[in-house]
Amino acid sequence: MKALLLDDERPVLESLQGKLNLFCPEVEVVAACQTVDEAITVLNEDDIDLLFLDVNLNGESGFDLLEKAKGTDFPSLIFTTAHDEFAIQAIKHAALDYLLKPIDAEDLVKAVRKAGTRISPEQAAVAEIASKGAPKKLVIPTTEGMHILNVSEIVRCESSSNYTQFFLKNKTSVLASKTMKEYETLLRPAGFERVHKSHLVNLEMIARYVSADGGYLLLTEGSTVPVSNRKKEILVQHLKRL
Repeated sequence: MKALLLDDERPVLESLQGKLNLFCPEVEVVAACQTVDEAITVLNEDDIDLLFLDVNLNGESGFDLLEKAKGTDFPSLIFTTAHDEFAIQAIKHAALDYLLKPIDAEDLVKAVRKAGTRISPEQAAVAEIASKGAPKKLVIPTTEGMHILNVSEIVRCESSSNYTQFFLKNKTSVLASKTMKEYETLLRPAGFERVHKSHLVNLEMIARYVSADGGYLLLTEGSTVPVSNRKKEILVQHLKRL
């Protein structure tokens, strides 16, 4: 599960991330933010499964994030605070759990397990398949039936609401009736990287990285793909290893 942490105190963030790394290896901390605006940027750029949200921020409230990010598909919410009087508000915001600081490791594990139960059986099956290694073929469900794609022929994938558009070397495309998040799990072992919330690319198909205009990729078949600010460093590291 991908997690986003929001707390205005850096030592608290470091402590929470350390406990997650130690006791909850199934959780990947994507970002640890200290302001609401930073957290909103992450939510707009990445698919987050689990949000640890401090109720009391410096000059802001964790609840402000929920107001500012209306319309976003929200992940499971776990509120954290040193004060228990906010519990009712947390419940009203459909919080998965409510943890008092200093956060107890056992309570943290229980909260994460609750989030894990929200993963659908289909998502769990995808994760299990991905754990077995890089696939050579994908069976893609579409409105017309099933397409079988060679993974080596896939240039990139683009998210479109609850659908995923596959763009191939022969310049044709296939629209799959599943979210890109599921395909990201499957394709990462095969050398694909999420460079933007809406774009997953085959690293072997990158012809050039251009830093101008906010940063974008030029792919071998001529298309361009934007690169989000948070993904640039990771992308450059991948390119250096090619």
